[in-house]
Amino acid sequence: MKIEESIIIKRSPNDVFAFLAARRNDPVWMESVLESEWLEPVASDTDAPPERGRRGRMVMKSMGRRIEYIDEVTDFVSGKRIAHRTVEGPISLTTACITETEGDGCRTTVMVEADAFLSGRFGKLGNFIVAGLVRRGFKADLIKLRGILESKASDTHGVGLRHG
Repeated sequence: MKIEESIIIKRSPNDVFAFLAARRNDPVWMESVLESEWLEPVASDTDAPPERGRRGRMVMKSMGRRIEYIDEVTDFVSGKRIAHRTVEGPISLTTACITETEGDGCRTTVMVEADAFLSGRFGKLGNFIVAGLVRRGFKADLIKLRGILESKASDTHGVGLRHG
């Protein structure tokens, strides 16, 4: 099961990507994320760009429950793409954030892929419902992200943007 949503943000792909690649920004723009951090700083620098294999921790709220995941970077192309896969957590997920030039801005895409969100007797119907909730969450998160990044009060060094 793959869910993908995109939005156009009137910022450069590099600005958008810098914000997305900074784990500490995850709770700022993603409603379901409570905490997000790198577990393995590179050369004692938490602002260092991620590389393949670097691990992070994310705590999310889902259906009233607190869920913790450990993931690792599987793909990183500066300014364009960062992808992760779950190494510990209740569901095996592959996720990606992708930025591409589009007109005078940036097409920003978020993606999640899983074999299934739910299993068992009601898995098929449940997965259909969960997929709809995830898609709706992605859309709301991307609208929030666009608002943060397009805000006139924010720039790459302002209060609204944190790198790292």
